[in-house]
Amino acid sequence: MKIYFARSIRGGHADVGLYHRMIEYLKQEHTVLTEHVGDLSLQEAATDVEVYTQDTVWLRESDVVIDECSNPSLDVGYEPA
Repeated sequence: MKIYFARSIRGGHADVGLYHRMIEYLKQEHTVLTEHVGDLSLQEAATDVEVYTQDTVWLRESDVVIDECSNPSLDVGYEPA
C-alpha cells in the first residue's frame, strides 16, 4: 500500500521525532511516499507551487492518506482537503 503521510511542516517541530517513528513503523509493511516529513534535516526550501505540484502527484498515487493534525498547519496544507 502507498501512504501519503501529512503533517504540519512549519508548525510541528516539537513532534518531529514522533512523526519519524510513525513513518518508520508504517514503512515496515508499506511505502510512505512522503517519508521526508519525518526528518527536518531533509526539508528543502520549495515554493508553494512546487510543494502543491509534488503533493498532488503523491496524493493521486497513494492508496491511503494519514493526516496527523495535532498541530496547526502554517503552510500550504490544502492538498489533502
